[in-house]
Amino acid sequence: MFTALFRSLFRPVLRRALPAVLPAVLLGALASPVAAASLIVNGTFDNTTDGWEGTYRLRSTDPWIDTGSYFFAGPGTFTAISQTYSLTGDDLSRLGTTGLDYTMSADLFGWHTQEDRGVMSVFFFGADDTQLGSDALMSSTLYSGSWDTQITAGGKYYQETSGAVPVGTAYLTFVLSSTRISGGTNNDGYIDNAYFAFADPVAPAPVPLPASALMLVSGLAGVAGLRRRSAKKPA
Repeated sequence: MFTALFRSLFRPVLRRALPAVLPAVLLGALASPVAAASLIVNGTFDNTTDGWEGTYRLRSTDPWIDTGSYFFAGPGTFTAISQTYSLTGDDLSRLGTTGLDYTMSADLFGWHTQEDRGVMSVFFFGADDTQLGSDALMSSTLYSGSWDTQITAGGKYYQETSGAVPVGTAYLTFVLSSTRISGGTNNDGYIDNAYFAFADPVAPAPVPLPASALMLVSGLAGVAGLRRRSAKKPA
């Protein structure tokens, strides 16, 4: 009798509620993020010959970072290196339909008590070479008077930024630069683990449950109470 009552009361509600509820449940189950591969070649500076245009050196000690070698400008007041990424057909298709977001990050640090600064920049260009936008990370944002001699990647000196790729972007130019501010003979604004990746725009917040689903929840609570009362009746 109870089973028949349940079916008659709640089968119509289930038919209306489940099609609206299940997509949200499935999206939640599939939402675990996976880091995309970086578009930057040799952003970890483990190979001096790959990716970058311009003259630079590598350094791996004093300070030391747990991921090995890092970008070191060497002598001079200002040093910059760069590389370019052209959007693929798939990138352009996504940009023109759903749009493209991006994430850019790096570890940016310096030498002991000097204020020399490292900057990681991205510039967005259209097919006609018009600059459409830019973004940057700067070691000076976290400068506190002295730098640690041992650095943990992704830790104290890690920085990240994100945003939307401008519509019409055809290619990106990544620039790493270092400026000597004071002291010494070397330009000691260091950069390591330079990362940049595209991502689809974040999906909007889940739509609130429809009234039929709320009816289902309250109805199930009522059925549970009915069962308890039925169980208490004398045989």
